[in-house]
Amino acid sequence: MKRNTNNKFLVLIRRVAILLPVFFCASAIAKNFAYQFEPDDLISHEAMQLENISSLGISRHNVNKLPVTELSGLAWDAHKKLLYAVSDSGYLYHLKLTIKHGKLLKATVLRAYKLRDKKGNPFRGKYRDSEGLTLKRNNKGVVTELIISFERKFRIVRFDLQGQQLGKIKLPKVLRKKKHYQSTNKGLESVTLHPKYGLITAAEKPLKTAPKNVQTLYSSKGKVWHFKLSVHRNSSVTGLETLPNGDVLVLERSYNGLFAAMIISLRQVKLTECNQLGYCQVEELAVFNSIDGWRVDNFEGLTHYQGNQYLMVSDDNENPMQNTVLVLFNIKHLK
Repeated sequence: MKRNTNNKFLVLIRRVAILLPVFFCASAIAKNFAYQFEPDDLISHEAMQLENISSLGISRHNVNKLPVTELSGLAWDAHKKLLYAVSDSGYLYHLKLTIKHGKLLKATVLRAYKLRDKKGNPFRGKYRDSEGLTLKRNNKGVVTELIISFERKFRIVRFDLQGQQLGKIKLPKVLRKKKHYQSTNKGLESVTLHPKYGLITAAEKPLKTAPKNVQTLYSSKGKVWHFKLSVHRNSSVTGLETLPNGDVLVLERSYNGLFAAMIISLRQVKLTECNQLGYCQVEELAVFNSIDGWRVDNFEGLTHYQGNQYLMVSDDNENPMQNTVLVLFNIKHLK
């Protein structure tokens, strides 16, 4: 049966029904709260390549006198069993997760830091809009650096594990000029480290020189890959992660206002299945549509946890009607 996605009243009622109970839970003393990400009826699971989905909310509270809010980038350190996260406000967080039998039970923010420049000064204004996060490891697999992409003052920067700047990464030429971006708030939303191609990043929206429905992945080693965005209107790239087989997992968000459905997509861009023009095949792994009852929010961060398990997080935009939601899921079959 065809869905009427234009039923704005239904969308609004569902969104308010979802947000209000969670909002009141979030204002309680507990650092975490229950958040039902999945719909009550799981029919939509049939077309998805995910399983064992679990979720929780992280309440707004202070750690080291810094607010826990606007989480937009994630990276998992398997060696230390530590989850790193960055926020739009230029904060770095260290989190401990409790996961049992494949279910996410608890997320504790252990420490919080301000990202600082080479002189030790906290980033301010447009310089602090940290969005994407990935990890650099040494030959023994130990994490030695954080690599963070910034959205408004377009750049990718190396940091130590407490948020002190170490140096900058040279961007591909096309990404260095402000005039190429759709706007100052559509910059480098995501970054991932690939074992073969080095750093891979993407602008939130296709550059002005590209077709509106074609997104591009840019490698620090000069390689580029193109793929078509999802069919959902106003879709943008908000997260990247390298898959074990060398493909790239892409997190896309489609948001068109309070009265429209919000849609989050997880897609596999197959870097080895591209034509001579660099256009790659894409497999849809999951589509979370609020009209179907999914409790979607502003999902931006994405990271590999272990095996076929991944984590994603939503940015609450410092809005009391939104939530910081952490979701753990399994990808069934990676081709």
